[in-house]
Amino acid sequence: MKITIFGSTGKTGQILVRKALERGHGVIAFARTPNKLAVEHQELHIVQGDIREGKQVAQAISGADGVINAVGPTPDSPPDLLEKAAKNIISTMKQNGVRRLIWATGAAVRAPQDEPTLMHKSIEFLLKLISPKVLENSLKGAEIIQNSGLDWTIARAPMLTDEPKSGSYYAGFVGSELGRSLSRQNFADFMLDLVEGDDWLQEMPAASDRKKFNFSSIII
Repeated sequence: MKITIFGSTGKTGQILVRKALERGHGVIAFARTPNKLAVEHQELHIVQGDIREGKQVAQAISGADGVINAVGPTPDSPPDLLEKAAKNIISTMKQNGVRRLIWATGAAVRAPQDEPTLMHKSIEFLLKLISPKVLENSLKGAEIIQNSGLDWTIARAPMLTDEPKSGSYYAGFVGSELGRSLSRQNFADFMLDLVEGDDWLQEMPAASDRKKFNFSSIII
C-alpha cells in the first residue's frame, strides 16, 4: 500500500518511514525541511510543505491508501497546530476517498475506557503543570479526529524512548497493564500494524513496551 506520513523528519517519523519501506510499502513523506530526512529509497516520495497549509497537505495525500500523522507539538508550537493539521488532513482524505487514518498522540489524552493508575495520574498532572500548551494542542487535534467520520485510530503512547525494539508491545487502554514508556521502534511498529489493518477502528488504544519480569521481586 502507499502510506502518507506526516511528521516524517521527527525521531519517530524517520523510524516510521524506514520501517514502512522495509515492509514493502510506498511512502509519501511530508516534511517542512526535507533535508532532515536521512532516507533514500526508490519507493520514497518527499513532499515539502507546512501541515497548516491545506493545498500542500493535499499534494501529499493524493494517491495514498492510508495516512499516519506523527506530528508532535512542542511548547513553542502554534496553539492551533494540530487543530489545523487535523482539519486539513480530514478534508483532503475525504476529497480523495482515503479512509484509514492513524493519529499519534500522548497517553495523557484520555479515552473513556481508561482506568489510570496513580502513576498515570501523576504523569498527567506534571504534563499539565509543565507543558499545558502541548496537552491542549493534542486534545484539540484528537477531538477533531474523533468527529471526522473516517476509519481513524488514535494511537497513544506514554513516554517515548530511544531504546531498541523490545520484540513486542502491549496495546490496550491506560491502566495497570500499560507501562510507563514505549520505544520509538515499537511505536512505529504499532502505527504501521494499525494502518495495515482494521483493528481498533474509531478507538484510542495506548501502547507500551511489555513489562519485564523481575525475578528479584519474588519472595520465596
